[in-house]
Amino acid sequence: MDLFRALTRGASLDKSKSGSGSFTKATSAQIRGQQGKQKALKEEVEKEIDFFHDHKIEKHTADELEDETKDKNEGQDDLPPPKIQTEEDASKLRKKYGIKTSGEDLPLPIGSFEDLVTRFKLNRTLLDNLLKEGFTEPTPIQCEAIPAAMYDRDIIGCAPTGSGKTLAFLIPLVQSLLDFISPKNSVKGKSTKGSGIYGLVVSPTKELAYQIFSELSKIVNGVPGIKVAYLNKSLAAKLRNKVIQSSKFNIIVTTPLRLISLVEDDAIDLSHIHHIVLDEADKMFESNFVEQTDRILTACTNPHLRRSIFSATITSSVEEIAQSVMTYPERIIVGHKEAANTNIEQKLVFCGDEHGKLIAIRNMIQQGEFKPPVIIFLQSIPRAKALFHELIYDGLNVDVIHAERTQVQREKVLEKFKRGELWCLICTDVLARGIDFKGINMVINYDVPNSAQAYVHRIGRTGRAGRIGRAVTFYTKVDMDLVKTVVNVMKQSGSVEGVPKWLREGMPKLSKKKKHELKRNPVKRGRISTVPNIDSRKRKKRRDMIDGSKRRELLNKPKNRKLQDNDDQAANIN
Repeated sequence: MDLFRALTRGASLDKSKSGSGSFTKATSAQIRGQQGKQKALKEEVEKEIDFFHDHKIEKHTADELEDETKDKNEGQDDLPPPKIQTEEDASKLRKKYGIKTSGEDLPLPIGSFEDLVTRFKLNRTLLDNLLKEGFTEPTPIQCEAIPAAMYDRDIIGCAPTGSGKTLAFLIPLVQSLLDFISPKNSVKGKSTKGSGIYGLVVSPTKELAYQIFSELSKIVNGVPGIKVAYLNKSLAAKLRNKVIQSSKFNIIVTTPLRLISLVEDDAIDLSHIHHIVLDEADKMFESNFVEQTDRILTACTNPHLRRSIFSATITSSVEEIAQSVMTYPERIIVGHKEAANTNIEQKLVFCGDEHGKLIAIRNMIQQGEFKPPVIIFLQSIPRAKALFHELIYDGLNVDVIHAERTQVQREKVLEKFKRGELWCLICTDVLARGIDFKGINMVINYDVPNSAQAYVHRIGRTGRAGRIGRAVTFYTKVDMDLVKTVVNVMKQSGSVEGVPKWLREGMPKLSKKKKHELKRNPVKRGRISTVPNIDSRKRKKRRDMIDGSKRRELLNKPKNRKLQDNDDQAANIN
């Protein structure tokens, strides 16, 4: 190597430029590049003049080189400053979107997903996946909830349906996991290998749990070191039979009962969980779920456990229970706790009786108001089946989904509906929560829901991701108590057009006792059929007579067979 050439490298004169005007301020990227060149040159020169090989050359580990490469890649583009830098900026954002926050030492919200890279060093692949899926700007709930979770805060999050609550807890969950398993933690003495499941997401229904898993799989695609799982029947059997270990996965999405069953069989260990999310929290703390939720939380014994709950509706009683199991949570409310999405046009239709409902829905079809895709909600499984048989004979492209259908059947129906092969889906409240169908034009409440929360979740299947949707609720004379709660939600959402004045102002407010009674004891309704009652009774009587005749015939068969055998024996003797 020519030492003189190496030492004089870079020292050239440009005679075409002279004076102070030829000097320009170097950018940070240029400075970093120049520093890198100088460092490389220094090492080259030292190696050349080390005649006796007694000079110690600094060695770099693979992890350090990886970190240097990452730092170089991150430094290639100068990141803009965060959009939200002061409390004044935060106040403007909160006022604009109607966000109410409370808690101790509240962090500043974010104004863009790029702010997460600037403030929390968000993984680039994770950011690219978000942009690839069309998530270019954070929603109000994401602006507040993501930074709060990144600061390891417990969260109570309430925002309208279709407002991006799923990503509000998945993004910080994935990023905090990446920080936890990074090589830097190992350097600091924090062993992350074999540390068990890091994150747990619990949802009340299988459909919603699988949807969350699908979203999670999309945003972690290509991110190294992360393994996620949906706890279905097949995986549960493998865990129970020790075919695979639960520690293989970093994040698990599940429903309560299946998880509890595995915990009790010692097939899954929740003691290392760092972050648990309860989605549709108001449902998870209802009387039929609260015991299961409590058993799951009890099994999560990590002293550093972070808890988050999210829902479109959170009642005061649910919030009180949640506060009792959380540590100084940050409370984030977007809009009103029991208000519907403002992108939904809500309408009430009085039908008189059950026969009037069938006439009303057929009129909507004939007059062009029935614009697919449409979801129709009913109170019970028998009623959903009855309406399905009525509409399918009208030639409508329709199917039904409820708890009595198998998981495979439900999944097939949902796939057909998503692909547009079905125009209308009839269902019970099994699909009322969280399921994200793209572009639902209308929701019809054939039966009035038994609570404000159920109403908000039902109509929340439309008007998602900024689109405009329509919600129509049929009511009859027996629904006068229930319809009052619907009117209250409509008033809070600013959608009372067409609601009679006597219904808005003249009806007395329901007591808490009455509300609980309506939840426990559904309204008794007439049957769904266009056949007159007298004809229906005649048909039933005829079916009963036929069934009775068949039963008698079956009972008499052994006797007839015995008599025939006796006759044959007598004939043989003769």
